[in-house]
Amino acid sequence: MAHQIQLDQLPTLLERTLSPQDNIRKDAERNLTEVQKLPGFSLQILNLVASVTNPNIRLSAAVIFKNFVKHNWDANSDSAAIEIGQSDRNTIKTHLVQLMCEVPVQVQKQCSESISLIAAVDFPMNWQSLLPELISKFDSQNMQVLNGVLLSANSILKSFRYVERSDALYQDILFALKYLQEPILKLFQKLGKEIDTLAGNAVELKGRFQALCTLCRIFFSLNYQDLPEYFEDHISEWMTEFAKYLTYTNPLLVDTDEENEPSPIDRLQAAIVENLNLYGKKDEEPFLPFLQNFTQLVWTLLLGVTSYEKHDILATTSIRFLSSLVAKQMHRSLFQEEATLRQIVAKIIIPNVNVREVDVEKFEDDAPDFILGDMEGSDTESRRKCSQELLRAMCLQFDNETTAICSEHITSMLGQFSKDPVNSWRAKDVAIYLMLAVAIKAESAMGVSLTNEKINVMEFFASHIVPELQDADHSSRPMVKATALKFVTTFRCQFSIDHLKVLIQLLIGHLGSESIVVHTYAAIGIEKILTLTHKNSAGKKVPKIGKIDIQQFFESLFTGLFRLVDNELLAENEYVMKCIMRSLSTAKEDIVPV
Repeated sequence: MAHQIQLDQLPTLLERTLSPQDNIRKDAERNLTEVQKLPGFSLQILNLVASVTNPNIRLSAAVIFKNFVKHNWDANSDSAAIEIGQSDRNTIKTHLVQLMCEVPVQVQKQCSESISLIAAVDFPMNWQSLLPELISKFDSQNMQVLNGVLLSANSILKSFRYVERSDALYQDILFALKYLQEPILKLFQKLGKEIDTLAGNAVELKGRFQALCTLCRIFFSLNYQDLPEYFEDHISEWMTEFAKYLTYTNPLLVDTDEENEPSPIDRLQAAIVENLNLYGKKDEEPFLPFLQNFTQLVWTLLLGVTSYEKHDILATTSIRFLSSLVAKQMHRSLFQEEATLRQIVAKIIIPNVNVREVDVEKFEDDAPDFILGDMEGSDTESRRKCSQELLRAMCLQFDNETTAICSEHITSMLGQFSKDPVNSWRAKDVAIYLMLAVAIKAESAMGVSLTNEKINVMEFFASHIVPELQDADHSSRPMVKATALKFVTTFRCQFSIDHLKVLIQLLIGHLGSESIVVHTYAAIGIEKILTLTHKNSAGKKVPKIGKIDIQQFFESLFTGLFRLVDNELLAENEYVMKCIMRSLSTAKEDIVPV
């Protein structure tokens, strides 16, 4: 009885956790922690989600329930401190999907996450009714309900991606296919017909486009490991639907003043191209008859994207699709005409490598994010990085033609820069990026191991990189200086010891730059150079640049590095710290006071 009295006080307790007064709020939070340990808490808090009228308390209850499930549903996890009885588990799973369909959208999101958390533990073996119950809502004309169940299904099926194949995994996929493969195609087609009839109703269209986008992600999950038989048998129907939306336009769904957020059409098109890329990479034979048409559609799509951030996902996804095709001998005929290659470079690669205002802003105001997106090996995909990969894919199949075309553009852009260095610095930046793409034949974490024999890397270095790094005016063209520093780091293995001695001194100078990106790239370059090794006359592997080679620079090196560490206005920089550790290892007993 005492337990029930405490649970009955939950609404009041939740209200107090929202109090602006610290003492009331903290006291309520402590009490809530204790109440969670009582039998029946999970059902009681879920009942509040279903019944309470105060929107703030309702949302708070949904968040608490989600977190309770997150920590305690998996009895075998280290975080599970409270036991949930089997009867309570069954009751929750019986009612949670229906509850998600009945609550306001913010609460719905929390319920959807709770479903995903429970499914991660119980689905499919211990929650076989989940997919049938979600699918039963596919006929709903309430887009909030439909999108809620689709988001839940998508979240559950994500576990099929990016994991190693196993018998257990394939059993789960087959279970999901049994229920989903036909309903998602019919729903996709049904929504398409509704979109045609609702062309003048922006509100209704947005809900349906969101549903189509989520259906595309479900398609991606179900097809990720292998092409299922049902999808192969109905590939024509799916490809017809996909092609429809790659050419779809509707001014009602496009905000011409919006620069950052993708439109519903942009999101759907990016999701469709992601699916095409999945099929293209797999070289699925049933997909080949559709390939030429989709190559043209994606090409046209790319030519129409703006430079605004809202089109970044669509641009990078589309560029990756073309890259996957260009790199394969079997698709050579699609791109072998010189005019086609020239168009790719001039109309796709260069516009997406060019520096945008948003890139300048990120460079200046959000350096860590800029560095993350620009660094080799990062998971973040920028337009520039994807464009470089497309160029490298072109070089695999059309080396002579691609090198010649890019060399023309590099020469032209460097000419633009030389005529007006102040206003045409972007041209030089693009030229260096093109060089970084076409000059590399093979590389690893240790650096470039093979260069394009048709490109004179050292001549480009001497004529265009060294002068940039010798410029002591740190406020002049900081983005170009950063790209020049990246060039040095990338081609560090190609430089002689004499080159490296000079470069170390130049890089130390750029530790004094006020630009976080510039002095970070300088630190990265120094650290990478100091890790280089070669074989001495005795055949023993030793550092290419040793203590004796840079002893004269130790004072300026450590002064520059520790000045960055001691600057209270700068956040801790892991790259600077790595450079310090590497420099200390090189200097050993010759460390100087700074």
